[in-house]
Amino acid sequence: MNTEVKEKAKLWPLGVKINLLGKSNAEGVVEIRPGITTLVGPNGSGKTRALRAIKAALDSTACIASYGRKTHLLAAGRSSPLEQYRAAINSPDPYNNDAAVGHESYRQRWWDFESVTGSLFALDSRADLRLKVEARLQQLFDRSVQFSWSQNGLNLRISPMSGGASYAANYEASGILHLVALLAAIHNEEIGALLIDEPEISLHPQHQAFLLEEMERVAGDPGDPARKLIVIATHSASLLTLRKISELPYIAFFNSISEPPAQVPSDAGILKRNKLASLVARLSTTHRMAVFAERVLLVEGVSDEIIATQLARRLDLRLLARNAQILPVTGKGEFSEAAKLFRLMKKQVAVLADLDALADDNGIVCHFSELPEANAVANQLGRAKLSDLDNELRTALDAFMAKHQALVDAAAAAYPDWSSKESSALAKRRVTLARVLTDAASFGTAAGGEAASLRTRYNTLLDGLAKLGCFFLHRGAIENYYRVAAANHAKPDLATAEAAGFEASATKDLQRDYANVIAALAHIAPNQRVDEDLLLRPKLGAVLVATLLGMQHESSDEQLNTLARATIGTDAEVFKLVNRSKEDDLRIEVQMASPLFQRGTFPFEVGRDDNPNIIVPIKLPGAGQV
Repeated sequence: MNTEVKEKAKLWPLGVKINLLGKSNAEGVVEIRPGITTLVGPNGSGKTRALRAIKAALDSTACIASYGRKTHLLAAGRSSPLEQYRAAINSPDPYNNDAAVGHESYRQRWWDFESVTGSLFALDSRADLRLKVEARLQQLFDRSVQFSWSQNGLNLRISPMSGGASYAANYEASGILHLVALLAAIHNEEIGALLIDEPEISLHPQHQAFLLEEMERVAGDPGDPARKLIVIATHSASLLTLRKISELPYIAFFNSISEPPAQVPSDAGILKRNKLASLVARLSTTHRMAVFAERVLLVEGVSDEIIATQLARRLDLRLLARNAQILPVTGKGEFSEAAKLFRLMKKQVAVLADLDALADDNGIVCHFSELPEANAVANQLGRAKLSDLDNELRTALDAFMAKHQALVDAAAAAYPDWSSKESSALAKRRVTLARVLTDAASFGTAAGGEAASLRTRYNTLLDGLAKLGCFFLHRGAIENYYRVAAANHAKPDLATAEAAGFEASATKDLQRDYANVIAALAHIAPNQRVDEDLLLRPKLGAVLVATLLGMQHESSDEQLNTLARATIGTDAEVFKLVNRSKEDDLRIEVQMASPLFQRGTFPFEVGRDDNPNIIVPIKLPGAGQV
């Protein structure tokens, strides 16, 4: 490490002095570290003043400017330039003129604006940044943004991607306008330090959590060009980064404007206490947020919630981006009633239950069998109702157990029983069904074939129920999936210990071992990944067709790129074209010019004889969250 890097590293944590009102010469201190620092506290407790003090400290130390990057503050009133067009603030009829902000002479100082104006300037001047934001707007709201300059400033219009005429920002929801500005600032790599006052303003609870995910993707040491230091002041639990005890020092607690903020030192002994670590790991806002969600996955207890939540996070199954929440219930008896309640709220509901909910009785199956959409699923299986197939299988399972009682008894004794408090007969039934579904061969040559046939019939039922959102843990309970030892651990602590190992586990291993859980997660949050390639694909295709048809052997690189811009506008600046023609072979090298869309498939060469319809999907295969 060279001397300059060492000196910059000494800046962190950066202690920022906060003046206290009502007390002369009184100060508090907030420590800022690379990553996300969160200021929490009631209104009027000094968070906004602290943000300005932090910005001043970052500017005075030049720790961000030394990297050639900007410090940008977004104030709580950041939408005010647009509000005059959305409400009768300055005139009784604000809708006469399309929303416009700023002046062209200020375009080169966009970072000095504390309002949406700076973000909109940046979006207008950079096609790659705009596409980065649009990929998320299309995923969340089916929207696209358009900019144009008029004598009133920079005009912003919104286009619905599902069809229909574009409209002025005057008529757009304030939350979407806020999100445009926030996403632009978050993904603008020219910003090395981003300070946001109340990022949750006007945002739906699930979109607040999505915003936190976006910030976490870019937060880090500003010495890395792809990372930025982020400081937020918030009232939202959805924006609180507290999943493990080591994150506590990144939170500053403001209680009063006349009292210094409290902050846990990073070397505090309390951070090493296992019980506190377990407590922090279980802290969750999902119980409250489920009421706001569009989709709800009901699971059986806190352990199931911990495992499902951490699996989704590890596998990048972005539940929050799809407005989905996981909610634990206390026992299988609550599934049906909870599902009914959420359906009364017009929400999509799925259930992930222990296997005893299928083995013991047909309550859950009957509940899903009575749904309006269940008849079509049952008819595809040749039944009037799914509950009819369930009854047939229950009879078949009883017959199998009676016929092979000795094998059932012997194997059941060795299976990890998740229901030891139940009667022996009931426990054997549960264990037998678990073995049929997961290891039919364990019944040996005498009964293995019959067990495999029974499993096939059960899978038909389970596949039908899955289409309706009903899933079961085939191995029994969530504990039957663990790889950690169960000794001396309470259930939530054991789940936390198991989830801690997900980070070091290979994706394919998790997908194999937790297939039942992942299936439920995928059902409740379909198409959850932001697919930037889906947006880039038609851009690249149009560029290739136009330039390959219009180029000459002697065309310069500048001419190729000008032709591309003439075809799709400034979006073409995401790509860089280079003439690689040889003799009669006209060829173009395509590079990814934008630092926001780096792909391992670029650069590549393409010729006039190549088919863009084949080349483009290979180079931009999609399905990747970047």
